[in-house]
Parts: sequence; structure tokens; C-alpha cells
Amino acid sequence: MEIEQILREEGTERAHQELKEFLEKEPENAEGWYLMGGILRREQQWGEAINALNRAKFLNPEGPAAHAIEYIYEILSFKHNDLMNP
Repeated sequence: MEIEQILREEGTERAHQELKEFLEKEPENAEGWYLMGGILRREQQWGEAINALNRAKFLNPEGPAAHAIEYIYEILSFKHNDLMNP
């Protein structure tokens, strides 16, 4: 998918816009929703990232979206005990 190339060369903002337009035309594209979830994760839009990845998982239950969702939940639940107040 050329979105991956745009992401590497031009960054998340342009890739996000291109992918949004693509998904408006092809809303049943699981790979597109997976990539959108990755872009939103990079932008730290956690809820939207999970929503996009859930859409990808619904469209392709055997795809990598389920693992990516677990990864986001791990990030969000991380606690560093040394940095917490007693």
C-alpha cells in the first residue's frame, strides 16, 4: 500500500489524510484500518486507534490488529513504581 511509503517519506499528517480519503472509498479494507490504527497510535490518539484496529479485527479476525490492540492496552496500563508518589 502506498500509504506506508507516504508515512515513511512525509510523516503521519499526510499519511493520515490520504488514508482517511482511501477508507472513505473502501471502508471494508482491513489493511487500511490497521494502518489507520497505527497512525493514530503514533499520534497518541489512543481511543481512535483502538476503534480503527477493532474495525480491522472485525474485517479480518486472523490479521495483526488484535495484537496491536493488546500492545496499546499495555502502553496505557504501564506504571513505573519508582516515579509514583507513596
